[in-house]
Amino acid sequence: MKLPFQLGIITDEVSQRIEDSIALAREFGLTALELRSVDGVQLHQLEPERLDELHRQIQAAGLHVCALSTPVFKCQLDNPEEIAQSKALLVRDLAIAQLFGAQKVRGFSFWAKEGVAFDAVFTDIVEELRSIVPLLEESGVTFMLEFDPAVYATNGSMVARLVEAVDSPYFKALYDPGNAVWDPNGEIPYPDGYRHLKDHLCHIHLKDAVRQGGKIEAVAIGTGLVDYKGLLVKLLEDGYDGYLMVETHYRLQSTLTEEQLKRPSGYSFSEGGEQASRQCLEHLFSLLKEIVPTWLSSVHRGGEEV
Repeated sequence: MKLPFQLGIITDEVSQRIEDSIALAREFGLTALELRSVDGVQLHQLEPERLDELHRQIQAAGLHVCALSTPVFKCQLDNPEEIAQSKALLVRDLAIAQLFGAQKVRGFSFWAKEGVAFDAVFTDIVEELRSIVPLLEESGVTFMLEFDPAVYATNGSMVARLVEAVDSPYFKALYDPGNAVWDPNGEIPYPDGYRHLKDHLCHIHLKDAVRQGGKIEAVAIGTGLVDYKGLLVKLLEDGYDGYLMVETHYRLQSTLTEEQLKRPSGYSFSEGGEQASRQCLEHLFSLLKEIVPTWLSSVHRGGEEV
């Protein structure tokens, strides 16, 4: 199966044990891992010796770390102390990214306050986001801004506006179509979310969800409201050559709490994740097997597959 993009998984969606995540990645022929929490804690809480050990384990398995999923700017926009703490966390995460050879770190656009509109704080958000650009330039690491229902930028359209306003080659968009199912503004995950972010896109997370009884629940990739077949075909047509990272976000025998979805980390978050992640990967590969033969025939040139 020839693909222009690489496939991977966020490790704590499988387990807090890096060995379990590596084993699942190798089982499915994935090439990349994205790190968020290991050994029950976030990466910046690990000792340097443990980080070195993780790096050696991942390299020995023939995998690489493509990005860090950090909680940078999941803090209050009107609290200078929290912002300073978040920037200090970013400095630490940039150093960890360099250790692993990861070229990207993920972050957000501040916790949304009830009754405060995105447009009302747009300028303040841009100012804070611009302030980290020198750090990104110095480290050579790209900041990926992700939309999320709990922060001010809840969809692709809003993230695109922020990325355009920051205007730096080190500041790009992370597209997570599954998050758009939770968007209070009702943006359609695909094609609308993708259309807004296409020109700013550097990374993609994959999750899925459904609406049931007035609630939104995460489900296996390809079984929810996101048109993943349409998205995958479009990514192939557009020659997207970045990463597609599975972010399972659901469990077979339980349901993640709102707090766990807002702040994913630790043993309780990862419990039951391996089975659910395996199911997501099985569904993803089924979709790709259905789509790729048609795509390959469309790019067949001179007897060779492009």
